[in-house]
Amino acid sequence: MKKVIWIIVALAVGGYFVNSYIKIKANRNAEAAETKRIEEATKSAISAMVSRTGAIDDWARTLSEGGDFRLGPILTIELERLWLQNRPILFVGAIKDIANYDESNYMVLVETDPFDTSNFLFGTKLQLSLRATRSRIDSFLEEHPNIFKNLGLNNSVAVIANIKAIKTENIAGKEVGGEEGKVGEGELVDIVLSGHI
Repeated sequence: MKKVIWIIVALAVGGYFVNSYIKIKANRNAEAAETKRIEEATKSAISAMVSRTGAIDDWARTLSEGGDFRLGPILTIELERLWLQNRPILFVGAIKDIANYDESNYMVLVETDPFDTSNFLFGTKLQLSLRATRSRIDSFLEEHPNIFKNLGLNNSVAVIANIKAIKTENIAGKEVGGEEGKVGEGELVDIVLSGHI
């Protein structure tokens, strides 16, 4: 009789663990499917934005000379050839700051994100300082209220921008002394949350 009870208990415990495993696996599959759906929707939104604006989206590959990274310095003249055209550029990075510009506009600072593995890695820090309408930025922030949570690790954006000038600045980093970086100045055309896509 005791043997039968132990068999029943063992079957019940085994059934519980099998059921738990099946639920966990189903949840992981659902999460993976949702992540893939979000990635595809984001890629589609960025592609549509590039197509709609006619933006230059291959400047980073040209600048990296076909590789995934470039550790040597980037000269201003190289960026002038790529960014100062009659077309806007696609820039993927993280919002570093938003400041008042005037009654109708903000200045938005976007910087290449070193944690974004889908982006190219450059030894020279690249930033965009963009004038953007308050209504556009306010609606973007309302749509994405958690963009600056989680230590800013998920605040990557894809922006389309018309660049008017490029300057060299000492940008905070590399301990206290800072490092030389390039800043493209211009106007924001469009923006979407990319979330490291």
